[in-house]
Amino acid sequence: MTDTQTRAITKADVDKFLYGKHLTSCAVCGRFRSKCDLDVHTLSCQRGATADCSSSSTLDVLMIVCQNCGAIEFHDRGVVAKWLAAQQPTPVL
Repeated sequence: MTDTQTRAITKADVDKFLYGKHLTSCAVCGRFRSKCDLDVHTLSCQRGATADCSSSSTLDVLMIVCQNCGAIEFHDRGVVAKWLAAQQPTPVL
């Protein structure tokens, strides 16, 4: 079984996630999304130390860009990967 944290997430996977969550249009321009209307980039962000977290940590995010208006959305890559894994059919033994 592929680890959800290291599995590559494709543009088609992101499209499936957005449609599965009923995020079918750009929040800014309102244009209906299709597979050719967005760009997907993987980013790693470094979180700084906070009062309740003594060490910094890395957050992997997907940056989704609307090709119509350029609006940017960020989604936690781990959340998307877990959702995609949950959509896979369970093998029957």
